[in-house]
Order: sequence, then C-alpha cells, then structure tokens
Amino acid sequence: MSELLARLRGSLFRLRIALTRPSARVGRGLLLHAKLDLRGPGRIEIGDDCRVAGVPGDRRPHVVIDARNPDSVVRIGRSARLYAARITARWSVEIGDEVLIEEAAVFDTAFHSLEPDREDPAGESLETSRIVIGERVSIGARSLVLRGTRIGDGAVVGPGAVLARPLPAGWIAFGNPARVSESGS
Repeated sequence: MSELLARLRGSLFRLRIALTRPSARVGRGLLLHAKLDLRGPGRIEIGDDCRVAGVPGDRRPHVVIDARNPDSVVRIGRSARLYAARITARWSVEIGDEVLIEEAAVFDTAFHSLEPDREDPAGESLETSRIVIGERVSIGARSLVLRGTRIGDGAVVGPGAVLARPLPAGWIAFGNPARVSESGS
C-alpha cells in the first residue's frame, strides 16, 4: 500500500511541477515517500523511476534540491534513490543512473567567503566547481561531496566521509578528509 501511495504522490508532484515550475522536469515513475523540496531559479532534472524517502529519526526527513542561480543545473539520472539528501548547485551537479544518496550532502559551492564581508567565494567557476557523479555510486550517511569532485562509476563514499577530490571508478572513499582505496584492498 505504501508503494501505491508513494507512486500516486509522485505522479501528483510531477504534474504540479509541470504546471508551476518550467525550469524543472521530473521523470515518470517517481516514488515519493517523503517531501521533495525543489528550490532556486535554476534548472532541475530528475530522471525516470527515482525514489525519494526520508530516514527514520532524522529531524528533516525529506530531500532538498537547490539550483541557487538562474544558470545553475542539477541533473539526476534514472532510478536514483535519494534518502534525506541535500543537493545544492551554484554551478552544476550531475548525478548518474542508479545512484544512492543516503542522508548526505552534495554541494558545488562554499556558499560564501570566510571573510567578514561573507561575499561569494573567490575562485569558484563552472570549471572548478562542477560535480559529476557516475552511475551506480553509493554515497553513505553523513558524508559530504564538495565542489569540483568527480566520482567514477560504481564507487562508494563511506558514511561520514568528506570528499573534495576525484574518486576513480570502483574505488572507496572513507574518513575526514576522505582517503581513497581500491575496492577490495
């Protein structure tokens, strides 16, 4: 019964977005088990057959996708599973097919400088900040994927990892700062 309700909520959400938010596209077959909050004036694309859910016990058990600027783009592939995820793009975040993001954050910006003026951070651009996450990637709970990161297909970001560098296909990242290791070594 909960799958049927999630599918119905997903269909209604998709219809509402199609009618009210021209900068967003939500694919068919969305399973909406928790609130999906689309923010910002940028472009958001969610592929077919995605699942959105919360994490029991989390204070904010919903998913937030924020395309902060008119030129920002967030693309999420087919069959992605987002559990209490936070995804923010000032520039570009691309997430491949069959990705699992579980109570984690993906940010392509530092949001502001550390100076008292709190202006935009220096040195950020599309080239230096874009995040690309391959297919069948798993991003564990309480982990952070930061600006400029590229994650290869089949890689794993372990719980609590803070990843700010490339992660090759099939490799594992763990710790803070993240250390990377070949799968199985």
